[in-house]
Amino acid sequence: MWRYKREANIATHLLVALNADIVSYSRLLADDPEHTAAAMSEARAVVNDEIAEAGGTLVNFVGDNFMAVFDESEPAVRAAISITNTLAATNALIPEYQRLRFRMGVDRGTVVIDDDGSYLGDALNIAARIQSIAQPGGLSVSGDVYRALDEPALRFRSKGRQRLKNIPELIEVYDFVDLPSKDDTAVTPTRPLALETPKVAIAPMHLEGASSDLQSMASFLLSDVVSGLVGLRNLDVVDVSTTMGQSRSDDDIASNVRYVLYSGIVQIGSRVRLWAQALEVFTQNALWAHKWDTDVDSLLDMADEFAEEIVRAFEVELIVGEPARIYHELGDPRAVAKVYETYYHLTSGTASGWNRASRLAEALKVDFPESILGVVMLSFTSWVGATQGYSEDPKQSLVDARANADHAIEMGDETGLASMIIAAITLAEGDADGALDQISSAKIVRPTCDLTWAVEASVRRFLGQWEEAVELVDQAMDLSPVNKPWYPTVLASSYYVGERYEQAAAVAEEVLEFQPQNIEALLVLAASQSELGLERRARATGDMIRDRFPQANISEWLASNPYQDDRFITRWKKDLEGAGLGE
Repeated sequence: MWRYKREANIATHLLVALNADIVSYSRLLADDPEHTAAAMSEARAVVNDEIAEAGGTLVNFVGDNFMAVFDESEPAVRAAISITNTLAATNALIPEYQRLRFRMGVDRGTVVIDDDGSYLGDALNIAARIQSIAQPGGLSVSGDVYRALDEPALRFRSKGRQRLKNIPELIEVYDFVDLPSKDDTAVTPTRPLALETPKVAIAPMHLEGASSDLQSMASFLLSDVVSGLVGLRNLDVVDVSTTMGQSRSDDDIASNVRYVLYSGIVQIGSRVRLWAQALEVFTQNALWAHKWDTDVDSLLDMADEFAEEIVRAFEVELIVGEPARIYHELGDPRAVAKVYETYYHLTSGTASGWNRASRLAEALKVDFPESILGVVMLSFTSWVGATQGYSEDPKQSLVDARANADHAIEMGDETGLASMIIAAITLAEGDADGALDQISSAKIVRPTCDLTWAVEASVRRFLGQWEEAVELVDQAMDLSPVNKPWYPTVLASSYYVGERYEQAAAVAEEVLEFQPQNIEALLVLAASQSELGLERRARATGDMIRDRFPQANISEWLASNPYQDDRFITRWKKDLEGAGLGE
């Protein structure tokens, strides 16, 4: 549909804009300029043909980015799908690291064409912003485009309302679920690693119909909630509840906040209902919801219960996951806080952090001698110190880890973590069969401890069972909303063992964004780049490793990893030598 508005030789049209950009174009050009230039020439021809076939107009194709416009949404989407499928067929014949893939974004709206043929308008800008958040090799569209489609074969998944750069309003975005192609492993996105710290905004209480006394009480109730949430590790809290009783829209919430706590008081005579719910900002999906009923005179007595249940809900849903229920069986908030602080220091990736975690775990065992959790925590902490090189006496740390694990099993450990730690120690001693026997005999009554599955995954990747390791890490990550950084590190090394080098490199790079001093992730990245033929990038990563870890000894590191097949050690050495990390 064309709508003309003539003013000073300017025509306004209602059009559909398609914006596309090559994934990692700078890297492709730097690694192999001749092949990339030839592939780009072929891609341009494909783009020209498919856009013309769909009745669109190619506005520009500059470098690795093109913009096209169409009269309707369906031909724009079909052109995008055809371009991607054609490139996927070409990609199947060349190595993964040389493949060209587009990210594509589509929006529908007003476009201005001036008298020199230039195209301007919000639809062009929004399409470009949507393209920037599309999956590599994938297609995303705005809500306006999605609603304009009526072809049942076009299947989309909602991505929720997104805040896009330099776009003032939130934009609905939908991902086309059939892209990337399932047959093209190069464009299969890795699962979200969930390493970022979630951010929660505390909105003002809704107080419609509440008396002045209750309005005064609302501030007190929320202050307890804020205090409790601020005390949680790995959670950022933004308190925007400064004007009690006044509503506030989502646009008032900080743009980088993912969750919002809404709450309110409803008064009917002498009865009061107190409610709270957490929503995800962009999708408006409810994370959880609670309600409490009481008398007006008893509302203040519910302050502690109100705050504790909200803090526990966020703790379970956003930070710890199901294991939080195990921790709270300690029955003492101080003990629970000690467990979380132990994990917090363990994830620091430093010897000083490990020493602090060890002292906390020891104190937990001493203060709560009847608790299996304290014994298991100390065993796990000792094992980490030995395997990560934090302990000054690794052999003694492994002896302590085994002794505490045996004690935990005698006490009736239902999580299976103690058995997995013994399996890992047994493997480190060179007994692969014994390690597998220990795993198979483990009694896991409560399969909700993420550490159990992660330790087993670590054992299996050393045995070469990389597919089982990937599944186990996925299980651990599903149980833990905010993952401990060594989970995806095990995932990256498991992909490397399984010769899935592009996936290994992608996961390692994401880990390093959050934990730049993670030497194993750096080594996985360097080795994977060597396997992919990216020699310059592998050597650059090798230089980074030498700069960050000048005392690192690759031979000692490899010797400390109990791979049971010498082929893995040989491959590690060859690939790390290719990154300039040989002896």
